[in-house]
Amino acid sequence: MSSLYKSTGLTKSPDSNWMEFCLQWSKSQSCNYLFITSPDNLLMENSLKKLINLKFIAVSPLLNGPFGKYSNVYKLLESDFIERERVESQQVYYFNLPILINLEAPEIQKLTFNEKNVEKYDRKSTDPIQIFAFAAYSNQIPLFVDNHEFYGYILDSKFFSQNYHRKLLGYFLANQISESGPMPIPHSTVLEAWYPPTSKFGFDKIYLINLKRRPERLQKMSSIMRHLGIEFEVFEAIDGTAISPTELSALRFLPGYEDPFSKRPMKFGEIGCFLSHYKIWENVVKNAFNRVLIFEDDVRFAENSTIELSKMIEDIMKTHLEWDLIYLGRKKMTPHGDEFFVPGHQYLSTLAYSYWTLGYAISQNGAKKLTDAKPLQKLLALDEFLPIMYDKHPNPQWSKYFNPRDLKAFALWPVIVTPERYTHESGYVSDTEASNVITLVTNP
Repeated sequence: MSSLYKSTGLTKSPDSNWMEFCLQWSKSQSCNYLFITSPDNLLMENSLKKLINLKFIAVSPLLNGPFGKYSNVYKLLESDFIERERVESQQVYYFNLPILINLEAPEIQKLTFNEKNVEKYDRKSTDPIQIFAFAAYSNQIPLFVDNHEFYGYILDSKFFSQNYHRKLLGYFLANQISESGPMPIPHSTVLEAWYPPTSKFGFDKIYLINLKRRPERLQKMSSIMRHLGIEFEVFEAIDGTAISPTELSALRFLPGYEDPFSKRPMKFGEIGCFLSHYKIWENVVKNAFNRVLIFEDDVRFAENSTIELSKMIEDIMKTHLEWDLIYLGRKKMTPHGDEFFVPGHQYLSTLAYSYWTLGYAISQNGAKKLTDAKPLQKLLALDEFLPIMYDKHPNPQWSKYFNPRDLKAFALWPVIVTPERYTHESGYVSDTEASNVITLVTNP
């Protein structure tokens, strides 16, 4: 810290009004500026410099909740300002932390957080921020909230229990890691970082599928799992680009199959993806696991993901629901398909034609049904195979090759995992899509 600041220190406020104490202490030290914040506020780099350059007497930066539900101006300003559809420095009567105060301004002598220092203060509130706002209004000193820049996030602990606030911080950090890499926020060099205790959430195993040539994804996902308290094992993916001609010749492809959108045969990456999941299904059957979670290594976890996952298992245990497969995240391919919440379940719904295997739960019975279908003798993309097996695929010509089609499949709603990047976003990389199309399109 000493290398970053002229001086640092820890001082306990002699009374509960610590903001007034900070203001008076800063004046006594002839400081140029006072920035008042709290541990709930997480600011982006150079935020202070940008606020100083605005040259206001007192200004607060707009901070957003990490999942878009609230901000530090919640119920104070309109949504177009909060969502930055309207970008400006908005004059306000009242604002919240954080606050930058220009101590060089002459008017600063009239600002205070202490009601005893304000003439004719007739409000019931003893909130220091409200007293500060009243003092500014009484002396015609403008207060501003600025949204010209993205200044950062707020995780307001006043709204949550300590336990949930910790979980929310974990979801936030996991999301930041998805965006920026394994350490988006520096750790203290003094205090040991806190992580939640790990859990398998009622599953026998939680697998993370990872290509050996993608160590950066494993590093990122390991950090995410640690922040979310997920105990997992790495399952080395089969690299489709490394499949030999001999291995390829042992496979049989579904007659007449081609990608529904690109009108092409399978790609090597799609073969590797299918084989990776198939090996896990075999492993589930071999080891008689009751239920297993499977994640791919390019997922992003949603807010409340682990809470929703725990609740899902709790409801399954209570209702004794028979299930084979549960999508934790998916792309619904029939927007108007009939799907309904399952009675007795808070988050579980029935399932129409859907894509994506980025995260799903599978039972012993489900894994056996999938392997018994002998898909390696009539191979097609995994996204098409699963809907066939729960009998919701729109192509009867493909479906007729698989019997029975009685997989008991469901979906979590809302989803708890999504792709880390979508195809149109910067940084999107797909080993499946980037691979070559197979040339073996007919079977001997």
